[in-house]
Amino acid sequence: MSENLETTELDRESKKKSDQSRLKARLRDLEFFTEVIPDGVVIINNLLIVEASNESAQSLLGFPEDSIGSSLEDLIEVPRLSNYVRKTAQQEPLEFTSPIQKDSTLEARLFNVDKDTKVIVVRDITTLNRLLTMRQSFVANVSHELRTPLTVVKGYLETMVDESAPDELRLSLISKLSAPVSRMESLVQDLLLLTQLESNPVPPEMDEINMNDVIRNACNEVQGLLAESDKISIVNDCDKPIKGIATELNSLCTNLISNAVRYSPDGADIEISWASLSDSKARLSVKDTGIGIAKEHIDRITERFYRVDMKDSRARGGTGLGLAIVKHVLRRHNSELEVKSRVNEGSLFYCDFEL
Repeated sequence: MSENLETTELDRESKKKSDQSRLKARLRDLEFFTEVIPDGVVIINNLLIVEASNESAQSLLGFPEDSIGSSLEDLIEVPRLSNYVRKTAQQEPLEFTSPIQKDSTLEARLFNVDKDTKVIVVRDITTLNRLLTMRQSFVANVSHELRTPLTVVKGYLETMVDESAPDELRLSLISKLSAPVSRMESLVQDLLLLTQLESNPVPPEMDEINMNDVIRNACNEVQGLLAESDKISIVNDCDKPIKGIATELNSLCTNLISNAVRYSPDGADIEISWASLSDSKARLSVKDTGIGIAKEHIDRITERFYRVDMKDSRARGGTGLGLAIVKHVLRRHNSELEVKSRVNEGSLFYCDFEL
């Protein structure tokens, strides 16, 4: 009988040690997991004493390495976070300004593990909020850009279907529908092109493109924007082809040239150059002697719908998406847009390509 009791006790002790070993192994795995994730993880008790935290939490919240055993309120001075974690009921995530980077926004989520332990998961949502703001602005800008021509078209159509209006007036309005409809069509086409540039992968094999042909075609496309006194000249100093996508490069050149025309007064003098920089690189440049761009605008001109309002410009006809398209086309061709400009002295837009 005593032998059986001793055996049972040994079995229990063995099982207890085995369970402790498995628990320690799981805790090590959990600790490793919390260290590799980008989110900050902080474990606290009901007195808001930190029992554990990972490196991400130390980075996001500015915790010292020896934060275990310290009060959360002593480690960071964010009253809203302290009030948030004191509550026992499940809550929506809390957004608050980073205690170490005032231009960053953090989000905290609270999980009640048991009656004595809580887990705070913190992540940086600065980029996410910025993207959300950009999306909201984009929708608002598209709505604004479409509202004006739609209002014009609606007004014309209401007059045209009004049987009490003179026939001569109703017929004269037909030709006036062309401009607002064309504006909406251009906007939709540019939006579709931007979507394609952002969503479609770059083809593994590109075609050999003769940029001189592309430049000539682009110049022909912008002829409708030119005034009688405007002048466009082409300087060709490179006959080597580049690898690229013909339609996208045509859009690139068309938008750069039309941008130069729109931001120049009548009598624009625009020079398009395609020149060799070396045996392996060539540069496309568009230079104008127009009204120029102030320094504070240069970093933003490739944003969607961002316009530099100049009283002497002819920019009213654009969709506000041209340079955004240019930026995305260049990214797909491993290049970037560079700009040099001074107010009242003109602008130089250029980009380099591998030959």
